[in-house]
Amino acid sequence: MLCRPRPLPRFTAFVAAAALCSGLLAATPGLAQAGSLAGTTTFLGLEGEGDSINALSDALRWDLNQRGRDDGNTMSLAELKLTMGCGDNDVPCLAQGGATLGSDELVFGSMTRTGSGWTVRLESLNVGLGEINSSVERELSDAELSDAALSKTAASLLDALYKIKTTEADIPPPSSDAIGPLEPADGEGPKLKPKPEGALVWGPYSPRPTWKLAGVGVSAGLTLASLATAIGTTIAISDNGPIRKELIAAAERSLTDDKPSNNVDPATPGDLCPIARNAPDPSRPDEVTNAEMTRICIKAENVAAAATFSWVATGVFALSTAVFTTLLFVHKKDATVAKLIEHDVGFGGAPLQEGGFVFGGSMKF
Repeated sequence: MLCRPRPLPRFTAFVAAAALCSGLLAATPGLAQAGSLAGTTTFLGLEGEGDSINALSDALRWDLNQRGRDDGNTMSLAELKLTMGCGDNDVPCLAQGGATLGSDELVFGSMTRTGSGWTVRLESLNVGLGEINSSVERELSDAELSDAALSKTAASLLDALYKIKTTEADIPPPSSDAIGPLEPADGEGPKLKPKPEGALVWGPYSPRPTWKLAGVGVSAGLTLASLATAIGTTIAISDNGPIRKELIAAAERSLTDDKPSNNVDPATPGDLCPIARNAPDPSRPDEVTNAEMTRICIKAENVAAAATFSWVATGVFALSTAVFTTLLFVHKKDATVAKLIEHDVGFGGAPLQEGGFVFGGSMKF
C-alpha cells in the first residue's frame, strides 16, 4: 500500500524554500545578478567565415559554458534556418526551432570585416515569448581578437548582451580544457589561448568557397580542351592520319612531274622525310630533294611537338582538376558541418508526371 506524504506546515515550507533560495544565490552569484538568465541556452554561433570568427565563436561558447548556460548543442544558425525553413530575421520561426531543441534561449550573431576591424552583433532570443530579449553591436579591433584579449572580449560581449556589470573578479577563471592550453603573456598572468582549428575532414559541406568551385570548372575545362587537342594532333601524325596521306600524295606527284631530280618513291619503307630532305648535290647542302615533301615534314614535326605538349598539359590539368575536386570535400572540422553530418541532412528532387518538379529534404533528429 502506498503512503501519501504529509504536507509540510506552511511555516516549515516557507523556511525550507527560503533556505534553498539562499543556498542557490550563494552558490551562483552571477546568475542571481543576471536575474532573467536562468534557463537553457543554445548558442548558434557567429555567422561568417574565417579564423577570427571561429576563434571568437569558440570563446563565446566557452564563456557561456562557464556561466552554466550552454546546453552543449552545436547547431548553427544556418542549420536551424535550414531545418525549420526560416527566412532571415524570422524570429517566430527561430523560436519554434528553439522549442524543438528544448531551449529557453537562443544566442546567435554575425561578424563581418569592416575596414581594419570587425563588426560583431549578438542577439538573445526568448524562445517562450518568441521575441528578441536583447542585442549588442560592437566594433572590434584585431587586437581585441588576439590570443591574449579574446577571453576578455567574449566575456565583455556577453555581459553587454545580458546587461551585467562585472568586475575582473566576476570573470570566470580560464580552463585549459574548454578552449585550449594557457599561455603566459609578458609581464602578465596566464592568458587564454584559443583552441586551434581542427584537423581537415572529408565530407560534403556548404557553402563551398567560390574559388574552389571556380578552380574545378576552369581546370576541368582546360583538361577537356588539352585532351581534345592531344587526340586530334596524335591522329593527324599517325600512319593513317591526314599528314601521312598528304606526304604520300606529294611523293606520288614527284614521280609524274617534269623534275626527275625530286623523285621519291612512296613505296619506300620507313620514313620518307629524310629522303625528301636529302641534298642531291653535296656541294649545295642548302638544297633538298623534294621541297614540297620537306614542307609537309616540317608541318608534321610541329604537329608532333603540339601533340606532346598537349598530352603533358592534359596530365597537369587533370591533376589540377583532381586537386580542386578533392578540396570541394576537404575542409576544416567545423561544428556546423559536423552537426549536418550527424543529423544526416539531405536534399532531393524529382520531376512530376504532370509537369514541374518537386524538391524536398530530410534531417534526422
